[in-house]
Amino acid sequence: MCPRHKRLHPLGVPCALCATATPGGSSRGRRKHPSKNTRTPGRYDYQWQKVRAEAIRLQLYCSFCGTTIDLTGDHILPLKDGGTNTLDNVRVLCRQCNTRRENDYRKGKRY
Repeated sequence: MCPRHKRLHPLGVPCALCATATPGGSSRGRRKHPSKNTRTPGRYDYQWQKVRAEAIRLQLYCSFCGTTIDLTGDHILPLKDGGTNTLDNVRVLCRQCNTRRENDYRKGKRY
């Protein structure tokens, strides 16, 4: 069954309306809504990917909690506030700390 259109089709065969081959009818493993950051032209481009990978290579732990799992790069000064995609404006955070920092930043707490 196609989860989107609620129509039956054989397992492994794509839905005729949305062309999703989802065994068992689940869309597990795929994101429903891709990240906005990956589609923003000029902001998170190849240069950012290189700088982020270099920062993670140099520091193999989260700057806030110290974990070594699921590391990401984080702009100290966000691009929308005049920050740049350079190594001195990037710190390494785990995904959980990065999300928490982003939420706090939006509420007005800046750290």
